[in-house]
This record gives sequence, structure tokens and C-alpha cells, in this order.
Amino acid sequence: MEAVTAPAELKFEIGKIYHRQKDLHPQFGGSWQSGIASSAQAPVVFLFTGDSGEQYGYRDALDEHGVFSYTGEGQIGDMTLTGGNAAITNHAANGKALHLFKALGKGKGQQYMGEFACAGYSWARGPDREGNDRNVIVFRLVPVDRVVEEALPGEAESLPKPTSLSEARHLAIQAASASTEVEPGSSVRRLYRRSEQVREYVLMRANGICESCRKPAPFKRKDGSPYLEPHHINRLSDGGLDHPQYIGAICPSCHREIHHGAHGKTKNEELRAYVEAAEKEASA
Repeated sequence: MEAVTAPAELKFEIGKIYHRQKDLHPQFGGSWQSGIASSAQAPVVFLFTGDSGEQYGYRDALDEHGVFSYTGEGQIGDMTLTGGNAAITNHAANGKALHLFKALGKGKGQQYMGEFACAGYSWARGPDREGNDRNVIVFRLVPVDRVVEEALPGEAESLPKPTSLSEARHLAIQAASASTEVEPGSSVRRLYRRSEQVREYVLMRANGICESCRKPAPFKRKDGSPYLEPHHINRLSDGGLDHPQYIGAICPSCHREIHHGAHGKTKNEELRAYVEAAEKEASA
């Protein structure tokens, strides 16, 4: 099996100021000027927001639910689900994290706001750059640390229960796609439910065996199922939605080593290769 080159480490500090031309694009790629910059060099889509966009009908804001409403790209005419907008809706399926920055003004840099997951989007009406009324896409972005891995009271019981691995995989892949008609108040719950379906499939795929060290799970949960932990291969964080192709079910020891060990990056890349092979076989 060919060695997989590890992507550049995506590690940013919330509140810290970065400069696109110096800190972001030279290392990670992506358009230097676009408000939505998808990188071909790293598993990331950079999102940039700022007050200057209001003149083009962009009114981005964090609401009381902790959900960030982010206006899509396109200054003239109706917005469409193409280009950068498609990069947001497909970020989980493409294994790319969404990192949000706020522009502080010309020459002042970009303040990092955190990593988000797209819960869905809705359509609104608003003016374009020329003042003409048009269709506008508003994405609902949820901070990944808001989406917990453990079940909320009553939530897990209401999810569809797959009866086979293939059915679980179908539900997981379907869940990894952003859906329309999601409002801020339901975004966190919607994203949690979808994340749980991905999690359930990954645990079923592992069948009680750590996908990193290939050893049996160290113990069983109270319900009798083997204890393994979902690990998001493309991200430092483990919250939020992702795609089954980029999540491994691993034992606590391997999980800690990947995040904190001296050889964690190498172990993570070995896991990436294993999961890619498993998913390729499952899709055949």
C-alpha cells in the first residue's frame, strides 16, 4: 500500500489574528481573495466574514442558539449551489473542515472564530451588488464543540435503527449531506442526529475491533456493546459531523496516542489508509 502524505496541520487559536497572505494560503492553499476558499492542499474550506459584505446583501451573524448564519457567495443575480457554496454543503462528504475567520478591515488581518460544521441552509431574498432583489443562500453553521458524541436524552432512541451494515452505511452517507430548510433553533439538534447516524455506522463497521491497532475493544459498555471511540481523521477536534470515509472507530489508547503521542501523525495516516480501503470495499 502506498504511503499517504500527511496534510499540513490545521491548528488555529480562537481569537488570534491571522493574515491570509502570510499565515493561511501559502501553507494551506485556497483562493487568496474569495470569501469561501476551498483548499486542494489540505482538508479545509476557509470562510471569511466581515462588515464590508453588508453592501452586497451579506449579513452574517452568530445568534442566541450559537449558530452562525453565513451568507453564500455570488454578488450579482441569484446565488447557486456551485463553486464555494457547493464546497460548504459538501464539506463533510469531501472530508473538509470549515474554519471561519472575521475580517477586521484592510491590512488588519483575520480573527479566527473557530471550526464549524454545516447543519444545512435556507433560501432568503436580498439585494445583489447592483441593488436588484435575488435569491440568497444562508448557511447554518454550528461550532463543532456544540455537537456532542454522546446521546442527548431521548434523541438516540428516536433515530432509525439499521438492521444491517449496508443499511447503516446508507443512512450514514445520507446523513453526511447538508439539507435544506434548517432554521437556527433546530440546527444543533439536526446536526447531532445526523452525526449520531455516522457514528453508529462506523462502530458497526469496526465490529468491536480497533481500526488502528486491530485489537478487540478494551471493555464493553453498559449495554454490552464493545467500547470504541469515533476519531475524525482530518481534524484535530472530534466533535461535529463528518463522513464515514474520514472517521475511524478506535480504542481509547490509540485515540490518545493519535492526539498526543510523538508518532500520532504517522498513526493517524495509517488509520486513514485503513479506513479508505474499508470504505472502498464497502462501496464496491
